Amino acid sequence: MYQTLFAYIFRLSQFAVWIGGSMMLLSAIMVSADVIARKVLGVTLGGSDEISGYLFAIATAFAFPYAALHRANVRIDVLYMRFPRRLRGLLDILGLTLLAGFAVIVTWRALATVSVTWENGSHSITPLQTPLIIPQGIWVLGWCLFSLTLLFILVSLISAYLRGDARQVQKLGGAMSMEEEIEGETKGVTPPAPRAASLSAGE
Repeated sequence: MYQTLFAYIFRLSQFAVWIGGSMMLLSAIMVSADVIARKVLGVTLGGSDEISGYLFAIATAFAFPYAALHRANVRIDVLYMRFPRRLRGLLDILGLTLLAGFAVIVTWRALATVSVTWENGSHSITPLQTPLIIPQGIWVLGWCLFSLTLLFILVSLISAYLRGDARQVQKLGGAMSMEEEIEGETKGVTPPAPRAASLSAGE
């Protein structure tokens, strides 16, 4: 059951981050096209800055779950790595609890904002008059997924800690070691071919 749920959340976060990445690419294309049009044609593509702002906010929210699952959030671990393993586990639980609490509060307030937007039929005060329920509704989906992901990781982390499974605690919530970061950065990189044992006389 746990593995199935974890696999589902993991695939969902991957799908979300791909959508977010596509939105960032689209935003860059729109802004670039607007700049070129202003320079070459002397015209502007109206609304590119507004739409790119919506896309950036949505893409950021969609990337949070993936970052949480891959422990990509910034950690200050100068002293952390010197602590005993059990103490590091407690700090991992504390840190994730605070992060999950923050995410839940933001998600709660975001849902309230979207609810007001829906009730009032709010539009942006720009020439596009964008119905705000569209970007806000998509944006809050990312925050909901982020909160659920953090709560799932937190429950799994506490369970692993109580079982005394230090490896699982580190895998779920621990700060990445230098070796793990190097492995992640070099994953998929083909090492250079070894030089021939014998060199020609001219070399």
